[in-house]
Amino acid sequence: MRAEILTIGDELCRGEIVDTNSAYLAARLWDLDITTRWMTSCNDDVADMVDAMTRAVGRADVVVCSGGLGPTEDDLTVDVVSQLAGVEPVIDEPAKARMLERFGRLLAAGGVGNVEELTRIQLRQVRVPGGARVHANPVGLAPGFEVALRGVPVVCLPGVPRELYGIWDSGLGAHLAQLREARGDVERIARRIYRAFGRGESQISQACRGLVDDVAGASIHYQVKFPETLVKLVVRDRDQAAADARLAQLDEGVRARLAGIVYGTGDTETLVEKVTRRLIERGVTIAAAESCTGGMLGELLTRMPGSSKAFLGGVVAYADDVKVRQLGVAQATLAAHGAVSEQTAQEMALGARERFGSNLAVAITGIAGPGGGTPDKPVGTVWIALARRGSDDVTMKKLSWPGARDQIRLLSSWWALKLVDEQLDRENA
Repeated sequence: MRAEILTIGDELCRGEIVDTNSAYLAARLWDLDITTRWMTSCNDDVADMVDAMTRAVGRADVVVCSGGLGPTEDDLTVDVVSQLAGVEPVIDEPAKARMLERFGRLLAAGGVGNVEELTRIQLRQVRVPGGARVHANPVGLAPGFEVALRGVPVVCLPGVPRELYGIWDSGLGAHLAQLREARGDVERIARRIYRAFGRGESQISQACRGLVDDVAGASIHYQVKFPETLVKLVVRDRDQAAADARLAQLDEGVRARLAGIVYGTGDTETLVEKVTRRLIERGVTIAAAESCTGGMLGELLTRMPGSSKAFLGGVVAYADDVKVRQLGVAQATLAAHGAVSEQTAQEMALGARERFGSNLAVAITGIAGPGGGTPDKPVGTVWIALARRGSDDVTMKKLSWPGARDQIRLLSSWWALKLVDEQLDRENA
């Protein structure tokens, strides 16, 4: 089942606001095994809207629109759809009743002036094309509605994101799922997302090269969400069980080819959340000693509720004398090797472990740029150290990644998390 998403508004085409509605709708439709083939935006212009809707119903099995349902004279969606359907706009009485109730409460509270005068303007946004199926708006005034144009369902929703989400969650999603099932012999989709970190997109794609070549209906896709890469397997078939079986076959291949790179599956738990959860579940405490990341690792480790059970604290030791005074790094180490060195990172990690009394301690020191690099230590050079209680052996990682400043800092923080995740694996082995 092919979908087109049409977003309407001059502000979209002028670049004044970012179109998040299309991304939301495409993701929700994909969850229903409805594939969005086209995304279109157009101005609040009758001719442009007629052209966009006519094209959409000519190539899609369902069209979902957002925008143009407000009270102002440039909100034209109801009028244009009514014109295309050959009907007149009508007032949706339940939506009108909710609007009058809301304005009555505002009047009683002294928030508005004259309700009758106000509603003459506001009535525009409770109109729908005559005969349309109405999708009630649980959080706003303008209802959504659905009409058939050339036999294709066209669903129109408000452009305000929270109102669009509310209509979807209160029944529109389930309704579209029913429409899809009513088509009968439809394509089923099995899919899985692998979260990969530690290699770039090109290296990951090369490792997976040829994986789906001989598997019917299968495709593989890559999405960079820096600093990780999402690897997406999709298998299409008329039979869900057959699609699921081929996906399971491919799952083994992905895990074998990306061993040590894939840290999880699904679209919910990131590496940050996984590491924090594992620390909490196992009762493992951790501390941080940060230089170039400036507290970013500590911020990541405190995002989840309950993180205080694992994260004891951190030191942002940006200046060399702070490394000495707060972490016990030796002046001789800094003089001989510099602040960005394996030796300094080790002493930072050991110092943090001792001062916080934690099970684990991670240290990061590097050159985030854009200046400060040398031929021996160019921008993007970072040393990460992981110390653990009861051992003077320190796990080390050196990065050499000449990216932008914020990318280097984020990448370094994620690599620190990866070292922790791998250490937890070893302790659990």
